Amino acid sequence: MMDEPRRFFAPWRVVEFEGAFRIDDAAALPLAYAYYSEDIARRAAGSYMSREEACRVALNIASLPDLRAALQDKDGAGELRVEIAALRAQLAEAERQRDAWRTEAERLGQTAA
Repeated sequence: MMDEPRRFFAPWRVVEFEGAFRIDDAAALPLAYAYYSEDIARRAAGSYMSREEACRVALNIASLPDLRAALQDKDGAGELRVEIAALRAQLAEAERQRDAWRTEAERLGQTAA
């Protein structure tokens, strides 16, 4: 039995602490941390980012729900375009059949007269 996937509700926000940025969901559940150090020697020795790098990473993570929503909107628009194209093709076929029936009716009308 599989557990339901967790839902991390938007909007996500970035909270800065000393040496880290924390990304929280709408319920203040911590989702991720981006650690940084202003000490160049510490950054060189460890896996720390600069403050600016960590801030950029945290902001990019926090923007994921907005990006996902935008992609879903785009996919929805793509599906709508496909549906419109299919309807246009059906309409073109119906018009072709109508024109064929008109031509046949005119031909039959001329032979009856």
